[in-house]
Amino acid sequence: MTTPDPNARRTAPAGLGRALAALVLAAPLLWTSCGRLSGRVAVARRAEPRVRAVLEENAVARPAPPRAGSVPLLLVADARGSAPATAVAPAKRPPGATPPPEVAVSAAVPFAPGALRDVRLLRLRDGRGAAVPLRAKPLAVWPQGRSIRSALIAFRASLSPGERAIYTLDHGAPALPPEGAPPGSPAQRAGAPPGSPAQRAGAPPGSPAQRAAPVAPVAPVADSAPVAPGAVLDEALLPDPDGPIAAVLPPSWYAASEVCGPQLPAIDDRRFPGFESGIERGLDRMTPAYDSYGVSCSGPHRTYYDGPHALYQRFLRNGDAARYRRARAEAVWYRQHELRFSPDRRLAVHVCETEDWTPAKPLSWEVLRRTLGQGMLDDYLLTGDPAAKEAVLATGEALRQNLAALTGGKKEDVLRVTERNMAWAMMTLSSYYALDPRPELLAALRGLADRTVTWQQQGASGAFEHDLNRADPSECERGPRGGSPFMTALLVDALMDYRALTGDPRVREVVARAAGWLEERALTSDRRAFRYLWGCETDAYDDSGTADLNLLIVPVFGAAYALTRDPRWIAVGDALADVGVKEMRVKQPKQWNQAMRAFGRYLGYRAAPAGPAMAAQLSAGR
Repeated sequence: MTTPDPNARRTAPAGLGRALAALVLAAPLLWTSCGRLSGRVAVARRAEPRVRAVLEENAVARPAPPRAGSVPLLLVADARGSAPATAVAPAKRPPGATPPPEVAVSAAVPFAPGALRDVRLLRLRDGRGAAVPLRAKPLAVWPQGRSIRSALIAFRASLSPGERAIYTLDHGAPALPPEGAPPGSPAQRAGAPPGSPAQRAGAPPGSPAQRAAPVAPVAPVADSAPVAPGAVLDEALLPDPDGPIAAVLPPSWYAASEVCGPQLPAIDDRRFPGFESGIERGLDRMTPAYDSYGVSCSGPHRTYYDGPHALYQRFLRNGDAARYRRARAEAVWYRQHELRFSPDRRLAVHVCETEDWTPAKPLSWEVLRRTLGQGMLDDYLLTGDPAAKEAVLATGEALRQNLAALTGGKKEDVLRVTERNMAWAMMTLSSYYALDPRPELLAALRGLADRTVTWQQQGASGAFEHDLNRADPSECERGPRGGSPFMTALLVDALMDYRALTGDPRVREVVARAAGWLEERALTSDRRAFRYLWGCETDAYDDSGTADLNLLIVPVFGAAYALTRDPRWIAVGDALADVGVKEMRVKQPKQWNQAMRAFGRYLGYRAAPAGPAMAAQLSAGR
């Protein structure tokens, strides 16, 4: 959620300020759905002159959402069904025309940790400011603090095909009490946030309501702006994610919510414009087309590196309906074609796993990398689709029951054969825990983290050392103590997901050591790329021809910066990212996914709030 910077040098009257803020927030949505971005300067030029100054002054990288405020919700009558949609030119209803029938609209709204604790504090207003009846329910909570991570909202709207409307979603402020309710009465206190004056009024001395700390003050509302009633809590509410009207939020809101990890809106990426144009061009011009690839159990395939996760990151960074439809279609396709459920639907594995698999038999390496926990979690948190949640829980439970065979089997610890095996397992289990934060799942997840910490500590390099020949003899004939930079990057990605859910302080040291190893020992001699393998005795891999992998690996430096605030990690990461953007290969789904899923996170880490020295260093380039 984005609000004007409280430290901004200029202020405007309350009503005008809110109107401009809403327009500024909605502007990226309106622009990005109509075409490709070429950077903030180009976008700013498309804005009306009176809006441009506000846009340039108040738009920031990753704003922290306030505890009370509003966010524009863009409604686009673009398509029905989950098929990929193209951008629809805005339509205007002729004066006096009969409005079309109302249809159901649903959206999943993510929130940053601590931003919302009760969906009844959500309210909706249409473009004229009129209250819109709203139903809502929580979809997931942040395990630490138990605040709402994503909420499903549903309402009815009337739009003609191609028409757009901007509604306003208010959050965090108490609903108005019934007219005439006495101060301190139950009706007057209903819906007020814990610790608010309304809740404390009339509460017994020493009660939780009396002791609760006051909430952040609510921004004043102009007399002419009516306050909508709070949402009705409806635990039986079902979503309609593929209805004829898509409802999306500004990319700045999605970034601040951290719903898909750290992100930077594409409109704010001034440092790497080549990535923004290249990633879009690669998807547009892919031959054969991305969605023509089917299921493959060997070699590159459509969902390699989690296609739904990559496409949802693309949507979140742009915030438009067309990209939402494309990501949604990929998530549905994956579930329909690549998962096989048990008869009771409690377990699910990839279709590439053998038909006779049971939890007593270790999942194959190929299946571990095809179990897309992150993408399925994205789909649930951003649509509320119960089928997405079912997939997360079923694949997670299959992995949980399989852990004993994977880590303590008769032959070897499968998860320590390569960093990638541990990474995909941790991502799957983290996604499961994110939706079902039970103690036994936390214990299983911490067990994987324990094994990862021990694994790194058993070597002196900072790498997760293993026998390179065991993983792939064709790539290294002898390498008993080596490591893979690109697989290490996947493991760091998994560790950062785990840390976001648990706050485990050990992750900081693990990531810093891995970043140190990459910088000091795993770079090619020309320092333009990472060695494909480090420690192989029969091939030094001192060839920077693999520089396209830089975009997959530099997020390790971004994570190290986010955890330590040491600016040198950004300096190292940027230099390697420049080469990676220049050499990026996005002609197949595998390469496109690896670049999109990883580099978006690096940009998010890079945009994290910095100290004065780091801010000065980045100000010229961000």
